[in-house]
Formats: sequence, structure tokens, C-alpha cells
Amino acid sequence: MERLSGNCVYEGIVIGEIYLDIDTNLQNEKENIPFEEIGKENLRLEAGIKKSISDLKNLKIDLKGKVNEKELEIIEAHILLLKDPMYISDIKKLIEKEQKKAEYAVKETTEKFVRLFENIDSPVYRQRMLDIKDVSNRLIEALKSENEDYKEFNNKILITKEIYPTELLKLHKEGVELKGIIMEYGGTTSHLAILAKALKIPTLMGVNDVFNHKWKEKIILDTTEESTCVIADPTDEEIKEYEKKRKKFLRKLNLIKQGAHLPSVTQDGVNINLYLNLGDSEHDKINEIDRELVKGVGLLRTELIYMKSQTFPTEEQQLEKYRQILNSLSKEQPIIIRTLDIGADKQLSYFKMPNEANPFLGLRGIRFSLKYQDIFETQLRAILRISNERNIKIMYPMITTLLEVREANKVLEKVKGDLRKENIPFDENIEVGIMVEVPSVIMMAEAFAREIDFFSVGSNDLTQYILATDRLSETVGELYSSFNPAVLRAIYHVKKAADKYNKKISVCGEMAGDLKAIVALLSLGIKDLSMVESSILSAKSLVRGLEYKTLENIRENILSCETEEQVKNILKEYINY
Repeated sequence: MERLSGNCVYEGIVIGEIYLDIDTNLQNEKENIPFEEIGKENLRLEAGIKKSISDLKNLKIDLKGKVNEKELEIIEAHILLLKDPMYISDIKKLIEKEQKKAEYAVKETTEKFVRLFENIDSPVYRQRMLDIKDVSNRLIEALKSENEDYKEFNNKILITKEIYPTELLKLHKEGVELKGIIMEYGGTTSHLAILAKALKIPTLMGVNDVFNHKWKEKIILDTTEESTCVIADPTDEEIKEYEKKRKKFLRKLNLIKQGAHLPSVTQDGVNINLYLNLGDSEHDKINEIDRELVKGVGLLRTELIYMKSQTFPTEEQQLEKYRQILNSLSKEQPIIIRTLDIGADKQLSYFKMPNEANPFLGLRGIRFSLKYQDIFETQLRAILRISNERNIKIMYPMITTLLEVREANKVLEKVKGDLRKENIPFDENIEVGIMVEVPSVIMMAEAFAREIDFFSVGSNDLTQYILATDRLSETVGELYSSFNPAVLRAIYHVKKAADKYNKKISVCGEMAGDLKAIVALLSLGIKDLSMVESSILSAKSLVRGLEYKTLENIRENILSCETEEQVKNILKEYINY
């Protein structure tokens, strides 16, 4: 039996036939073309570009309302790449000066750009590299005008080195239902991972040498928390065993759904407040069922409003967007709006950020807002105006020093004064809090607690900065873990400061939706968790099966752990898999 491991993106148990996606492109495209056919080849290129753009636009229209806005933004980024003058110009040079076919020119130009981005140690450029490869693949397919039979993918487990986001979206558009995906490349926070979760496809990434294994026609893919593996050559007995395991897993999911509208209360009667993380999208609006599922919105990411826009959105545009997103919420439910968190891996197409060796340590979050105060004031005006209609709280991202909080609050007070003069109503007592992402905030937690209304722990960036590890890195990514004792002790340190000054504290990010991490956070006394919608039901089911007092009793055991493995061994006892 050959059992392979990887990184789980979406949970499930799948038994099915495989589709091996071995790349055979461009084997016969190296030949030079006659001089007199250069003009024709340029026309082919132009036609291919137009077809690719048209296909992407149609794909975006077809998927609107079926996937989240974040996935649609990937398509828009690819359209912009197909219009990039430098990229297209370099392709044309190979056609005209070296008399290459358009397909080969696209491939060679793309590889040149990829090599350039590979030498830059930055997640932003790494994602840019993946986007260019995806666009290149689409353009080559358009040039070849192949009518691919998508039916051969249907109900199969796709095994591939990598699949690009737009390819997955195209399969979805064509009605193809993949049973699962097994990939050699890709990270659990990549665009592809986001799509796989949205489409609910059990996916395993980081499986070494996918084409160098003896795959049987029928395999087992298990991406549950308990095992997370692929059995490439299962026996009949193993298939029967996993069929039983799959039925048990599905029964568990049904039980979780049945308890959707029950309160999020532990066995001993302690309320655990579950909040929703939201981006900018009408598809991310809370529907009537969601309103009952969650306490409110623990994180509204406003940067996606800016990323979707063609220029900086006006005050009125932002206000209208807030109304659209929050339309289905009751007026009493609290909503935390995070001010613009641009920079690093979140860029604006219409604003050139400074070139920095490490943008994750550069101009981002509140640093950007304080540097460009006019943009900040426009956003604060919109947030204050919506506070007259909803239960709004303001949160500053990427806070490093107390001075930043004070400077941001000065801007806020100025905007309040302007609105008063204009007789525009807003919540005079609006609460203001900060994201806990930078280690300096941990060390100065009590000082911050004296000046703010609440903390929200951004577990993704906090873990990355405490451990000095790029979570997307293929070389040191295994060091990234929110279960590292240093991360848990840091969160508890802030919790104690919040309690001392009677301030609220919540956790958002991937950690808040991870079942083992929820157990750890509850043991530390965290009772407010904000997570993506797909995690709410499982989190609520877990909470209802736990006894809070018991978790409090293991707090010291967790805080005394010295390794991630020790922490996880303690938590295993409280997860019912």
C-alpha cells in the first residue's frame, strides 16, 4: 500500500477513478515560421488575446452569484495581464524577430517573466508568477483552438502538478464535478485553495512527485483532520473500509447541519459568540439563515471594495457598498469594519505602491492610511455615516505603536467634527479597536488596552510575524503554525491585558475556524471567534459538545507546552473524530 501525505484544503473522503493530467503542450511548436507568415501569426496572437479576454469576461458573468467576489477578482486580474503592453510586446518580438509561432512565443515569454519573479523572495511576486502562468496557459489554448472534451474530467479525482484558478472555474462553468484534486504544487492560502474551498472540492496540495507513483484506476482520497492522505493503490479491503468511513463522515455532517440553529453554548452553559468574516461582495451578504447562525460580523474587510474599484471609491460609493453588504443583518447585530488594509499581497491596480524588499514589513494597513490621510478621511466618513444605521465598530489594521493609534484617532476626531458641522448624524459613541498582528502590540498590550475599546487577534499575520516565517514558503512553510506555544502564550498575554482593563477580545483568521485551535482558544478564555461562513456549523457543533470548565482546567497544561506536538496531543482528547 502506497500512502501519500500532503496539505488539506477542504475536508472530505472520496473513493473514485483518477484523471492524470500530464502536460503534453508545445512539443511541436518550436519550428520557425516563414517570413511571409509573420503578419498572419501576429493576427493569430491578437485573435487569441481577444478570445481569451472574451472567455474570461463570459466566465465572470456566468459565475456571478455562484462563487464569492474574491474568486471573481482573480479573473479580473487575468484580464488585466492579457492587456499588459510589456508582456504582449515581448511575445510579438519573438514572432517578428525570431520567426516563432505564437504558441511558442507565449511560452518562452512567460518563462522569462516567471524566472524574473522566482528570484524575488516575496509572496506578492510568487502569486504574480502563478497568475502569469495561468494566463499563458489560457492564451495558448485559445491559439490552438482545441475543443477539449470536459466530460473526461467529470466525477474523477484530478491528479496534476498544478491547476490554475481559471481552469478550475472553467471546469465548473462546463458543469464538470470533480470528486477531488491532488496537486504537487500550491499552498493552502493560494488562489486555487480559495476556489477549491468555495466549490467544496476535497483537495490535497504538496503531494511530492505526483506522476512518479503507481496509481491504480481507483484510489482513496482522505482529507479529514484525522488522517489527511492518499492511498494510491488501495486493496479491495481498504476500499470497503473507507466506504464505511465515508458514510460515517457524511452522517456527522448531517448531524452538524441539523444543529445549525441551536445556540452556541457549551455543555455547562457558557455562551461562545461566533462571528462572520466578510469581504466586499453581494454574494457575501448574510442571508436570513446566516443571521440566526452568527452573533454579527467580526471582520468586514474593506480593502476588497478598493481592489474591485477602478479608482479610489468615493464616500458615497463606500457607504452604498456597506449598505449592500450588510442589508440582511439586524440593526442590533455588531459589525466590526476594518479600515483599509492595503499593501503586501493586496495591491491596487490604479495605485503604484513603493518597491520594497519585503512588502509584508513595509507600507501596509494603518501605515498606508496615515500616509495618505485624505483617503483615510474619506473612508472614515463613510464608516461613521453607516454607524447611524447599524451597530458599527471601527478597527485599525497592522498597528505597531501607540502613536499610530493616537494619530488615527486624531484623524477620526477631525472627521467627526466635520460631520457635526455638516449636520450629518453618526454614532457619537462608536467603539474603536485594533488588530493584534505585530509582536510589539503583545509586549505593550496593557498600554494599548488603556486607550482602545477592543482587541481582535489576526492569527494569520501574528503567527507569521512571531515565527518570522512566510506561510506560503515552500522551504520553511512547515515552521508556520498557530499551535506553536509562542503564539498561544502571546494570545493569552493579550487576553490578560484585556481582562485587566475590562476590554473585549476576539480572534479572527484561520485559527478561529480550526476545530483544534478553537479548543485551545477556549481554554485560554477566548469566547469571541470570527471565521469564514463554511466553518460556522462545525464550530458551533464542537462548542456544544465541550465543557468550558474542563477546558479552563487544561489552560496551564497548554501554556506549559514547549512544542507544537505537545499542544496538539493535549487537544486531540477534545476533538471527536
